[in-house]
Amino acid sequence: MAVSRAAPAEGVPPAQLDSPPRPRAANRAGRHPGDAASAASRRFRLAWRRPFGSARSRILSWSVLLLAGGIAVSTVVTQAVLVHQMDAQVSNELSHEVAEFRTLAPNSVQHGPGAVRALLSETTPKMTLERDTVLVGLVGTTVVATSGNYRPATIGAGASLRAAWSGVRTQSTGSGQLAIGPIRYTAIPLQIAGDPARGTFVAAVLVGPDQATNSRVMQVQLEVGGLALLAGTLLAWLIAGRVLRPVRDTTELARRITDTDISGRIPVRGGNEISELADTFNRMLDRLEAALVAQRRFLADAGHELRTPLTIVQGNLDTLEPRTAEDAETLAIVADELARMGRMVTDLALLTGSEQLDFLRRRPTSLERLTSSVLAKARLLDDRPWSLAGAAQGVALLDPQRITQALMQLAANAAEHTPAGTPVEIGSALAADRVEFSVADHGPGIPRSERQRIFGRFARLDTRRTNGTGLGLSIVAVIAAAHGGTVLVDDTPGGGSIFRISIPYVAVGGESSADKGSGR
Repeated sequence: MAVSRAAPAEGVPPAQLDSPPRPRAANRAGRHPGDAASAASRRFRLAWRRPFGSARSRILSWSVLLLAGGIAVSTVVTQAVLVHQMDAQVSNELSHEVAEFRTLAPNSVQHGPGAVRALLSETTPKMTLERDTVLVGLVGTTVVATSGNYRPATIGAGASLRAAWSGVRTQSTGSGQLAIGPIRYTAIPLQIAGDPARGTFVAAVLVGPDQATNSRVMQVQLEVGGLALLAGTLLAWLIAGRVLRPVRDTTELARRITDTDISGRIPVRGGNEISELADTFNRMLDRLEAALVAQRRFLADAGHELRTPLTIVQGNLDTLEPRTAEDAETLAIVADELARMGRMVTDLALLTGSEQLDFLRRRPTSLERLTSSVLAKARLLDDRPWSLAGAAQGVALLDPQRITQALMQLAANAAEHTPAGTPVEIGSALAADRVEFSVADHGPGIPRSERQRIFGRFARLDTRRTNGTGLGLSIVAVIAAAHGGTVLVDDTPGGGSIFRISIPYVAVGGESSADKGSGR
């Protein structure tokens, strides 16, 4: 059952409430609970990934990775070079000792039994020693001579090492462990005619000091590399932040921009690519602001300039007397279209005025009285069952006239686009720090795929319907936004739709006298 007029809200121009609501499917938008859950999950994933997926974090990560890789490669190369130098130095020292032994040995050769022992005992102590060098002479597995820097008892050659030395048949090199430290050695077998004993000359270099030096060098390099990594990380973070500051400014500005305020601009610093991006974004905002100003001016001028001709046409139309039934039908159509155009002009003026500072006139308002007042006015729309779904207890700071206007628009939509006799519930509730007003019906509902665009200006789903301005729910959204809130639509259990106007709850100490006197 369609009713063309609703009871005017207090302080609201009748033309703003008289506009026939648009088709329900064309006027309502929102999110399904499943959509809300998906959006919440998506926001959680973005919030979790944001600290690790930002451009600044990626730049820092790659910088740290490259710096750490450079330090690691440098450490490995340095270690390899130190080990190579140590090996070369040890090899040279061993070659020198072997060459010196071969030079001195012929001068000490004796023949007969005991010649090997005599050769080792005489030659080994005479040799000139290099750094960290140990010379050992063995007959069988017994140490019979050592260089002058160590006594045989202090060398501490184990039985397995002495057995390995005594078993060589050609010049051999290897490594081992003495009591005085790790060594690299060259062993030369000795055998003299007439002496059945086999001897071994061993030139060994203690590699422990060189290994300790190398370890210390590596430790210092790692410590310096770690400090360089920390300093590089800090510098990379600061430099990345400075380079990307225009990008952050762009993001923050984009968050602040609304369809009514795009006056902010990004500070442009330097002449690099990021600065060029900021400058391009600023020029784009200049164009958008110019277009928005032109649009506002057009809406304001159209709303103002059309009032006079519409009034003149309506006045002259009222003076005409229909002579036939066809004339009466034509005049009724023209009058209806003029009324619809008048409502559209009024709605455009309201939307334009919503950007003014005095659009809202907040005052302490009893939520219970406001809800009851809206319900009483809604009952004048038609004789369907109107009921109270609950009334919040408390006093809030809001504009009762604008809230009444928004709720009456929703109630008129429900009456217009649901079958006659279908119940409608109007209610309010306090949840945490928000006030929620609701209008629920049990009609055919709204397609979920269409709920994202319904609150747009002049948006329609059923293009066959011509009554209504297509601005009704745009006004509801503007009123909610002016209070710092939103409008959502969900499915009503059992079928239908429920609209919720959710605004921040601004508590006051109590009802004002004006509030009590007005019945709100």
